[in-house]
Amino acid sequence: MTSAPPALSASEARRTVLAAQLLDRPRRPGPVTGRRIRAVLDRLSVVQIDSVNVLARAHYVPVYSRLGPYETAGLDRVWHQAPRDWTEYWAHEASLVPTRLRPALLAVQRRTWMSATDLDAALREELSDRILALLEASRPLTARQVEARLGDHGRHEGNWGWNWTVVKRVLEDLFASGRIASAGRNAQFERRFFPVSRLTPHVGEPDAHTAAVELVRAASRALGVATDASLADYYRIHVKAARAAAQELYREGVLEPVGLPGTGQRTVPAWRHVQAPTPRQATGRALVSPFDPLVFHRPRVEELFGVRYRLGIYTPAPKRTRGYYSLVFLLGERLAAQVDLKADRLSGVLLVRGAWREDPAGLPGGSACATSSPAGPRDGTAARGRTADVGHVAAELAAELDDLAAWLALEDVVVEPDADGDLARDVARALRKLQGF
Repeated sequence: MTSAPPALSASEARRTVLAAQLLDRPRRPGPVTGRRIRAVLDRLSVVQIDSVNVLARAHYVPVYSRLGPYETAGLDRVWHQAPRDWTEYWAHEASLVPTRLRPALLAVQRRTWMSATDLDAALREELSDRILALLEASRPLTARQVEARLGDHGRHEGNWGWNWTVVKRVLEDLFASGRIASAGRNAQFERRFFPVSRLTPHVGEPDAHTAAVELVRAASRALGVATDASLADYYRIHVKAARAAAQELYREGVLEPVGLPGTGQRTVPAWRHVQAPTPRQATGRALVSPFDPLVFHRPRVEELFGVRYRLGIYTPAPKRTRGYYSLVFLLGERLAAQVDLKADRLSGVLLVRGAWREDPAGLPGGSACATSSPAGPRDGTAARGRTADVGHVAAELAAELDDLAAWLALEDVVVEPDADGDLARDVARALRKLQGF
């Protein structure tokens, strides 16, 4: 790399990223087959799992964002049934990952806060042996089921203040160290454990560098264009390891260096996957959840899309600026809005608790939807364009909310009377128009 790498415009980078994430075009109508679900999973190569169920389980929404309405049982089958070529392990937090990547993740993921090394060594070894023997002779079991069979061994106050039982602590230690595996989750979202031998034949664990190369290879394909920090964040590996892996993939001809626009005149060094397309335009529309791979790395979201995105559930209420559980609304190549949602299953409605417009003027590199030059003293063109854009975003968002509610088997979309945000009234108006009122 003796000469300066080619520089991408912010728009080119966004379009490349959206294409890599399968979000650059409208969702295809028609039935969503298992093959289509697997195609999305294959591209993303990781789907985060989380117990938060304000809207829907975290791992279901990214597939919906890309494919539209689908039967979630189709995703469950991928990791709950043979051949189990997808499994759960620690990646970008708890995640669904291709089973082939599990050895690489084992080589680099060491969640020490889950270990049981601070337990009495003799007790830990005894329980480990008993758990392994029990799982070998049984169907997959949850932690509660294992505890019922092994008896009460008390509780152990671990890191983060989690008052886990001793048996639960040892189970999680065995899972994190790769000695047992997940057979999926039950209806209560409890992990079901089984012997790792039933997941895949034993293979040797690669060295840390080889593992990092394999993970960055998958991350770079899913991201299209990414900095070292974003490549590292995808599977939560060290930036230094990701940088060395990217250099090796450059030598293999998998990655090429590019420059991304930074603040001022600064160019940020990044990598583009050589097979990543850059479509002439991005025309997709989707609600993107806080756990979606598109927005894993929050600094990347801010740098590429000009949107500061934070998940309110982990933020004290007085410091929240975009509600409790906000999704970003993708429209074309813009993250045009944020909307705080809740599925009120008892009432059968999708509640809009807040809606905020993200100003296209703040979008790096400009926006295809932004208005033209600012108006002069007697010219209201810009103001009219801004008003038209608000109406356009609200109408598109209302349509997307209506589709989402139908997928969630909710009968209506309701904007709460005291909904927060500068877009809430416009969304309410657009919903009334959509529903014929």
